[in-house]
This record gives sequence, structure tokens and C-alpha cells, in this order.
Amino acid sequence: MKYILLLLHFLPFLCNGQKDNAKTVYKNLPVKKFYSVTTESVTENAKEIYKADGKVIDKADYDKYVEGRKALETCKPCILETYNAEGKLLNKAVKYLDCPVGYWYNYYPSGKIKTIGHYRENESDIWDPLWNAGYCVKHGTWTEYNEKGKVISFEIFNFGNLKENKK
Repeated sequence: MKYILLLLHFLPFLCNGQKDNAKTVYKNLPVKKFYSVTTESVTENAKEIYKADGKVIDKADYDKYVEGRKALETCKPCILETYNAEGKLLNKAVKYLDCPVGYWYNYYPSGKIKTIGHYRENESDIWDPLWNAGYCVKHGTWTEYNEKGKVISFEIFNFGNLKENKK
């Protein structure tokens, strides 16, 4: 009992020390929303018509989708959540502009996790250029699940190279 109390006393100090020393791109990143839809505005009979994925939508939804594109342009880095036109979460990932640099989650339309993966992280404060510096590649474990949550495939990547594949 004495050892447990001693451990509980020092646990916050041990955890904080490890946390402060760990370099990670996730710390305090803003979360931004991006909508994976094709938008257009056309004038018909002197009236502005707004569309998303070919369907007529109202101006507020159109503005929301267009504003979402700015999220991608200002993701330097961020946690980017990508949604479809119905507002369903498609994926959530750590990104810098269009380059994934950390965890990656894909979702089924039901909201259940489809894929959990990882891209090479940038542990430095140098963000340009990432594509040419060997980032934006799968690095680590990638697991795909069926709708019931059962693992259907498992892959391990090392700096973009597939090292292990189990299906």
C-alpha cells in the first residue's frame, strides 16, 4: 500500500515530464472542417442558383461549403475533419495543407470507424516543403474494419513502403 501511495504521489510528475518531452504535431492544433463537395453557382433567369454535387442548395449551405475550402488552404498544420454534403464525417486527419502528417481515421456513413492509419509525422517546426522531404507517406500501422468492427486487413508501412500485409 505504501508503494502505491508513493507511485500515486509521483505519477503526475512522471507523466508531465514524459508529455513535455514528447514531440508531436497534435499538441494544440486547431480543428477545421472541410466539405468534400463540388460547388457551383449559376445565374438562371436573372436569379443566382447554388448547387452542391449537382443538387440545388440554399445560399447558407453553399457558403458553408465554400468556407470549408478555406480550411484546407489554412491548415498549417491542423486536424482536418472532412464531411460529405449531408454532414457525415468521412475522415479525420492531421494535415499540413493537403499533406497528411499523422493519424488518419476513415469512417463509414454509419459513423463507425472504417480505417485507422498513420502517416509520417513532422516532429520539427519546418513545414515547407513536406512532399519533397519524405513526408505525406504512410508510416506505421493501418487497420481496416468492417461495419461490425471486425478487423478485415492489417498493414504495416515503413516510410511509404509496405512491410507487412495481413488480410
